[in-house]
Amino acid sequence: MSIGKEGAFIYADESGHSGKEIFNEKSPIYYQGAVISIGEIETKVAPIIQKYCTENGLDRLHGYELGEERVNSLCLELLEALDGTQWKFHYTILQKRYIAPTKFVDTVFDCWDNPAVHPFWYTTELFRHTLCVLIDDMMEEGLDVEFWNYYLIDDLDGLIKICKVLLEKAPYIYDKRACEVVTAGLSYAIENPDIFTLVSAKGKSAYKKQTPNIIAFSSLLTATHRFCKEYGVSVSELVHDQSDEFKGTMREYHRMFFGVDFEEDKFGGIPQFKQVEYDLGEFKLESSKKSYGLQVADLFLWLIQRDITDKNLAETKAKILNNSDDFVISRAMSLAIIEARYFQLMQEELTPEMIEAGKKLNKKIEVNQKSAMEK
Repeated sequence: MSIGKEGAFIYADESGHSGKEIFNEKSPIYYQGAVISIGEIETKVAPIIQKYCTENGLDRLHGYELGEERVNSLCLELLEALDGTQWKFHYTILQKRYIAPTKFVDTVFDCWDNPAVHPFWYTTELFRHTLCVLIDDMMEEGLDVEFWNYYLIDDLDGLIKICKVLLEKAPYIYDKRACEVVTAGLSYAIENPDIFTLVSAKGKSAYKKQTPNIIAFSSLLTATHRFCKEYGVSVSELVHDQSDEFKGTMREYHRMFFGVDFEEDKFGGIPQFKQVEYDLGEFKLESSKKSYGLQVADLFLWLIQRDITDKNLAETKAKILNNSDDFVISRAMSLAIIEARYFQLMQEELTPEMIEAGKKLNKKIEVNQKSAMEK
């Protein structure tokens, strides 16, 4: 326990663990939740958790073991104990099977590797998510599972095979421009297999970087940066529920990538990356038996992921959500992003100067594309 330390403390828990097995129908969603606070929260919540565990003969709190009524009562007490603390609950929701089409888009339609893909179609949210939804539609009858198996073992012949199958389906894409982009991107990849950057099997544990667990961990690091910038603090400790399978990869991500943050583009374009200017603190993997903060994250996460009909429980969930932010990867979220970005662009007033500048930029991009494809 880190009494007296200043800065941000993060307590992160997960649910729906799958590793690389993303097509398990019994566990379609992966969740991660984290309490991020100014100063440690252990001493504030310890009396509540210790009292309950002592009275009920428990060594720690787990939401799924307690049931709705007990979780509701405990969460209300914990929220009251956190009153006066600056804190936020960050949660990640991943539709695990949807990771396959998004990884395919990253592998084949990355404009920096595939010059047949116009940069706007990969670097802006509107078009990138359009590609993800289209590929998801086309990856029917187990094609997504087949792709994922090839992807994890860096099977280039298998990936080219998937590209050829999708190319046969491309003419049926309704939108003319999207049809052109998908056709051009797939065709170039098939004819130039050397463009593929395959890293899932480069080392015994390389596949772990492609899993829901590490995707969610990356989103937590980004959320921590946002929190630190908002409150002007450094990180003191990041405590994650112990994970024997992913501990090495998490430590690597914390060491290599946590020091880099980004600012989002207004229209969902290329973000601007830069080094952070504050301390990154200590990264710990602990059992929730040793961390009251992890037990709070467990209860909040259990509540967040449930469809609730009970009025009292719904009100408690709303209190947590009112002090939360999220990161979601799913087909439904892609569709929502497409709709939101399209509406944003349609409402934006464009001056003649902006239109002319856009035309000039597009011509320059097309020249660069043609030059790259002729090499």
